[in-house]
Amino acid sequence: MQKPKVKFPYGISNIEKLVDQDYVFIDKTKYVELLEKEESYSIFLRPRRMGKSLLVSILEYYYDILEKDKFEKIFSKFYIGQNPTARANCYRVLKFDFSGIDTQTEEDTYNYFLKRIRSVMKSFMERYDLLTAQEINQIAAAGSPGELMSTFFQSLKTWKEKTGDELPIYIIIDEYDHYTNEILIRDLSEFKRSVSQDGYIRKFYEAIKIATQQGFVDRFFITGVSPITLDGLTSGFNIGKHLTGKKEFHDLMGFTEAETRSLLDLVLTDNTKEAEILTDLKNWYNGYRFNIDVPHTVYNSDMVLYFLDNFKSEQQYPSQMLDPNIMPDYGKLTKLLRVADYQNNISVLKQVLEQGFIASELIYQFNFEKPFDKTAFINLLYYLGNLTQGSKDEVTGFPKFVAPNYVIGQLFWQNYALILQEQANLEYNTDSIKDALMSCANGDIAKFFELVQQVLEGLSNRDFQRFDEKYIKAVIMSYLYHAPYYYIRTEREVSNDGYLDLEVLRHPDKNSNPMQYVMEIKYLKQSDSDKLKSTMEAAKRQLQSYLEKDRELQSLKRLKVVAVVAVKDQLYWEEL
Repeated sequence: MQKPKVKFPYGISNIEKLVDQDYVFIDKTKYVELLEKEESYSIFLRPRRMGKSLLVSILEYYYDILEKDKFEKIFSKFYIGQNPTARANCYRVLKFDFSGIDTQTEEDTYNYFLKRIRSVMKSFMERYDLLTAQEINQIAAAGSPGELMSTFFQSLKTWKEKTGDELPIYIIIDEYDHYTNEILIRDLSEFKRSVSQDGYIRKFYEAIKIATQQGFVDRFFITGVSPITLDGLTSGFNIGKHLTGKKEFHDLMGFTEAETRSLLDLVLTDNTKEAEILTDLKNWYNGYRFNIDVPHTVYNSDMVLYFLDNFKSEQQYPSQMLDPNIMPDYGKLTKLLRVADYQNNISVLKQVLEQGFIASELIYQFNFEKPFDKTAFINLLYYLGNLTQGSKDEVTGFPKFVAPNYVIGQLFWQNYALILQEQANLEYNTDSIKDALMSCANGDIAKFFELVQQVLEGLSNRDFQRFDEKYIKAVIMSYLYHAPYYYIRTEREVSNDGYLDLEVLRHPDKNSNPMQYVMEIKYLKQSDSDKLKSTMEAAKRQLQSYLEKDRELQSLKRLKVVAVVAVKDQLYWEEL
């Protein structure tokens, strides 16, 4: 069945453009009403590329007095247009967007931040016809961000007393921490300086705080990724109410499963494939939970729109399941690992991958009077979208933080391979990894296992005490995740016969046709090396049993079934 042409708003963050050009829109405007009922000063955080800038655009057009004539055109079809609140189009909106600030050096960051504020404030005063041209230029010429804001509000006070104007200001700050997170990753000490008592970022927010107390700023809405920057400001800006973890706002950003299904149904021509595609979308893009008591998770909206935008014409998966435009955002894990204590951070990564989760207290506020410890790093990864809340830890009640989906897991495993190479004193050579994986794809796994054994031998002198089956499997997986034509699955329950250690399956895009593998992995200590033969036979019997009972395994084409036994740092394998 031919479906009508659909335009997905991939990369569109302006609500007027979205409506004018008839893009598909998942209506989240009921949350505008909920936000208005909350405290006047709200902070809402989510990982990047989940719809924050579009929400900011909605708030801007909804509350701006100069956009009143567009209200019906933009909002009439949506919940908030049919249920407008008392404050609709009743503000002067002062909007800041702090993305795209050059952070190469401390001086660059300061100058670009000041330049951005000057530009925004000048445009705001001209747009609303506030003050004279001379006064505007004097304010814009202020020598620091805090001075500029303070001078503006002082001039506004005089102007209001003269004119009797009482129209309030609504401040909206988008990507409030985009540049400060870059500073944090590059230089923790510079970050602390910028938000400290005399720091220029602190002074900027102090001026806003004072303006709220003086009645010039009636409301503000701040959105970004992590609370760490605002927490660093301490008492300089302690008036915002965090809505990030509140149940009623859980689904404000990202797509629920029902919303994702509705978008897929707009373009899917063969409805018999719906369940299969939704399963793939769930594995790759779902999994984000921002309140441990919410029973469901949400999808990354950018990733879903990227997939559907590529899928709609040819009804085929994109060759890369991870949007290339989002890759740099999540690809900063290597740099994140070097924030504060590198070894502590590596231990977090290892535990997540080898155990599947790491239990930790959820931090709502970072404390800069204490060291940046393991708990702080886990929470930083959580706020950045590299981890999410899974189930509750049975003992502590803390969340078990997990990688939300295959996309993030893939980045974790690839970074783990880099760490293993370093610890084994081996050069991280992507060409050798790719060559070994290409051999796998063509049906020869020997070169791949030789690569893994090199790493095990380099690690064994220092790390053999912690060698076990789980550790061996982790090393193997860290290299398999480098193959774009494979999808890695682990610990799938096979009937009631047990759990399959490792499945190396063709990528869901179906554009490649590599040899597929199923592996059962065993480990023996050096002292038990005489049990190699019997252990290998046991692994093969186990695999044979899985093959006989599992229909999914039976349906796989170009499949090799491999029993793997590690004796300390030596690998042995046999195919069925």
